[in-house]
Amino acid sequence: MLFEAAILLSVVTLGSLVIYPIFGVALLFITKPIVDATWEHIIVAGMPLTQIVAGLVPLVMLGHLCFPKPGQRLSQIPLYQIWTVYTLVLCAAAVAIIYNQDPRSGFSVLLRHLNGLIGFYMIQAYFRESWQIQRLLQALIVAGIAPISMGIYQLATGTVWRGEEQQIEGIVRNIGLYHDAITIRHYALQTILSGLLYVGLFPPRRPVVTTGLWSYVALASVVLSKAYSKAGLLILVLWAVVWTLLRRRFMTFFVLAGIGAVVGGYLASQYVSQVATIYGKELGFLSGTVGADRTFNGRWYIWQDKFVEWGQLGSVAKLLGSGKEALGAHNDYLQILFHAGIVGLALYLILLASVGFLLIRNACRRADPLAVAGLMLYLAWIVDSVGLVPSAYSGYQWFVWGLIGLSLRIRQDERGDLRVIESERAGLVVTDSSCTVPRGVAGRRFPLVSE
Repeated sequence: MLFEAAILLSVVTLGSLVIYPIFGVALLFITKPIVDATWEHIIVAGMPLTQIVAGLVPLVMLGHLCFPKPGQRLSQIPLYQIWTVYTLVLCAAAVAIIYNQDPRSGFSVLLRHLNGLIGFYMIQAYFRESWQIQRLLQALIVAGIAPISMGIYQLATGTVWRGEEQQIEGIVRNIGLYHDAITIRHYALQTILSGLLYVGLFPPRRPVVTTGLWSYVALASVVLSKAYSKAGLLILVLWAVVWTLLRRRFMTFFVLAGIGAVVGGYLASQYVSQVATIYGKELGFLSGTVGADRTFNGRWYIWQDKFVEWGQLGSVAKLLGSGKEALGAHNDYLQILFHAGIVGLALYLILLASVGFLLIRNACRRADPLAVAGLMLYLAWIVDSVGLVPSAYSGYQWFVWGLIGLSLRIRQDERGDLRVIESERAGLVVTDSSCTVPRGVAGRRFPLVSE
């Protein structure tokens, strides 16, 4: 029943993306958690539905890119020059993988990158006005219902759907119907941030709605914590600190921390010991009792083997890419190094550094909810890119890169609007097309981002 429903929802979603993209993108976020739960069902060419959807979405959006409406051109997104060059290099690397290995591996590498680019593009292209952003956040909140309900049910009943338990350091992870802990904690993080943004940007008039949203965020935090993801727990702590410090919600933070400490001390002594067990090797390394190679779940050995393999490549392969898919790298930078060589890795680092610089600058100038959220997502990506390959998860890329792109685009459009106003005050004629005011900016800016 779930599989049939996922197929029907996928068809409707893809059709909506073609005909009415703004509705299709919102529906895509709502249906993706359901589609991801069917990962065991192979449909065609050894691919499950989740991979098929992840491959078709960028192709549909590339079609829209070829015939853009005002405000939706690729050249209007922030940092489009870096994205364009990086995309061309990855396309060349994918062609090399197709030639040296096989077409499926090459297209897999290409579509992974395109999902990041399309994620960065599609939210800012269709959700720049206030009412559009509100609808997007509502869609993200609704999207969390299935995975959060799944996680709470599993926590309450101990049900294991997949026939085998996924463990870390001997502790059973609650991952619901999903393939791994990364997926369910991605949806938990998505729910947490969408709830924070909704309350920050569109404060509900009724206290019961606000209370409901905070309760929902709290449940999502519980689901994330019971997935026992080291990176997920670290991201949650970083988010709490960044949101509190930059948004200056100190009283709320201390109240919640106090409640959490009391409840945790009374009910969660077992959980605290479990968390200590999960981070046992890292804590042991800090105390000097465990070697560094035992941390990160033994990934140091994987990275060492990959570096030895990379060192045996020729000079051209080191510079431009190995021509093979780097499966099992467990590190985004190492994977890019294999796929696109030193050139590709350098471009990736330049892209990340440029995005990080803009996000930090925007948050320092004015810490509105979207600016802070963009910085939080950037930190999440940096954490994940060390021990995981976040680019392998299409939904995670759409969420992270999508809201980062929106955060940067809102501030970019705002600066363009202000340049037009200053030019008009000075009696100047504006000839730079980059200063054109997108539709809805004037009515959106102050209600959306002012304190």
